[in-house]
Amino acid sequence: MERWLVMSNCQTVGLANSLQAQTGEVAVDGLDPSQFKARAWRANARMKRYDRLLLADAVWPEVPKARLERIGAHVRLPVMTFRGYHPDLVYIFNRGKPLSGPVSHYHSAIAFACFRQGIALADVPSYFTGAFFEKCGYFGLWAGERDRLLAEFRGCGLEIGPYFRNWGRGAAFMYSYNHPRIQPLYDMASTILETLGVTPQRSDLIPHDNLASSAIFPVYPEVGEATGVSGQYIFRTTGDYRPIGLSEFLARCYDLYGSIPAEDLAPFPEFRDQVEHISGLL
Repeated sequence: MERWLVMSNCQTVGLANSLQAQTGEVAVDGLDPSQFKARAWRANARMKRYDRLLLADAVWPEVPKARLERIGAHVRLPVMTFRGYHPDLVYIFNRGKPLSGPVSHYHSAIAFACFRQGIALADVPSYFTGAFFEKCGYFGLWAGERDRLLAEFRGCGLEIGPYFRNWGRGAAFMYSYNHPRIQPLYDMASTILETLGVTPQRSDLIPHDNLASSAIFPVYPEVGEATGVSGQYIFRTTGDYRPIGLSEFLARCYDLYGSIPAEDLAPFPEFRDQVEHISGLL
């Protein structure tokens, strides 16, 4: 029996489990970057056990000491990201390192822009409206994000389009822009197996959705209405099911940003133009 190793980001566990759940012809293990770093020597010693490596390109720079050449066959994996439901989600640097806040590393572009512009906390909720989201361009991302996602899968030799059509019917298929629910990962696993010549044994016995206990960034109600799903202002941090409402989220963000020198805070480069655009609208 062949042994496969999946190495991706936080999607590793769900994808590896979804692959294993659909075939008994191979044995599948998952190893994400944090797991590798915690046991690098042991992980490298086990590499020769595997016949095939399923690797996301974005992971390689994070594990430069991994002896991946010990695995003979390599398969490229895409990383599933989609901003259509969470256009306000951004990452922020604190002195060059990701800033952790009320919802892990997830921040609101609008909240951060308001803080930088000196807008009072009490006035910030007034910008969380459909009219302002439209000015921010939040309602025009869906089609472009869909096309980008499908193209990235095709770039890895995977055709996810037939499955994508069923996602988002009744509920968003992402918990955040880079945390998918388990169903898309299960469908991704089916496509991978099909591409590698293994017939997937699909059923309703899908694996546990491990990302459901991770940080959750909400689908804003107005964004949900525009994308055909329900939305609500309920945030959640990792490992804690207690809901965080919009007012509490904003207050905690303001407290955090106010405790750090302004010159130490900056959005990630890919979100810089977005924050600047919103700042110009305020």
